[in-house]
Amino acid sequence: MIRFTRKEIYQMVWELPMTEIAKKYKISDVGFRKICLRMNIPVPKTGSWAKVKAGHHRHQPKLPAKWDGQDFIELEERPQEQPVKKASERVQLVKEIIQKELPFKVPGRFIKPDPLIVAAKESLEKLTDINYPGMAVTTKGQLDIRVAPSNIGRALRFMDTLIKCVHARGYIYEITIDGNYIVIGNVKLRVNFRERTTKFKVDMPYQEFEWRPNGKIVFRLDDRLKSEWGDSKTILLEDQLPKIMAKLDISAKQEEEYLKNARIWQENWEKQRKLQAKRDAHQHEERESFKELITQAKRWKQAQLVREYLDAIPSPNNDWLAWARHKADWLDPIVMAEDEWMTEGDKDIF
Repeated sequence: MIRFTRKEIYQMVWELPMTEIAKKYKISDVGFRKICLRMNIPVPKTGSWAKVKAGHHRHQPKLPAKWDGQDFIELEERPQEQPVKKASERVQLVKEIIQKELPFKVPGRFIKPDPLIVAAKESLEKLTDINYPGMAVTTKGQLDIRVAPSNIGRALRFMDTLIKCVHARGYIYEITIDGNYIVIGNVKLRVNFRERTTKFKVDMPYQEFEWRPNGKIVFRLDDRLKSEWGDSKTILLEDQLPKIMAKLDISAKQEEEYLKNARIWQENWEKQRKLQAKRDAHQHEERESFKELITQAKRWKQAQLVREYLDAIPSPNNDWLAWARHKADWLDPIVMAEDEWMTEGDKDIF
């Protein structure tokens, strides 16, 4: 174990990216950052190392002298054969997105708002949701927002920044009569902005409860892959845009894979359905053909039985015998004699 003073940690964090520190010692870059913040050690802003590599100057704040807590940490060197645990796809993507310097900062006031924001603002100032007392709501064909009047400004500023980030990433924010979608490639992810509600008991005819806004706002990915983001104890919704964009990217990949597999499954199912339909049709044809064979065999047997009977009758009337033999020939599927009075359907009644 190697002991580092607070000053040495400060020097280290400004000399090396935290990912490099994690390669040298048995600690993750996230864990090292938390230690720095806990010890009141200023750290470089996310993405600042990319600026340094590009030759840009960055501001390095001084180490605050006042500190009453532990002024050292102990770190164990990481063996060369022990690689740093690979960050999750989402964490890596968040870092990449932050480095692209998208317009993530949600402003305190509107700066060249998107036309969708202007239209939504007009609706929110006029319309209310009868199903949620105290809620302002947009109309269909606009941004899908439902919040209390006190949160309209915050909702619109967030959505304006989100839309600008979406466009900066090369994606499309699409509005249809069915809802709002962020289009990434061939994938459409449904989204909306909501204020959560709390159930209240009311004394009204035909109604015992109603849902009222509780001040907690959330941005939702409201599709097959559901997610939502809101204020937490340590971070506001407005500061989670990099995470949201990363999640949208990952969800689009997952949905694309899901749709691809669904198409393959559908194609295989359709192929099997056609094969089964063909087999069923052939089986039906075979059954009907065999049924007809049995029917004809029975008729032939009946015709033979009639002839045997006629041969056994002693001294029959010649006219009647001729009539009877003709009927046997009519019934016989091999002879198939025509009959003036009997039809093909009559053969089935015997």
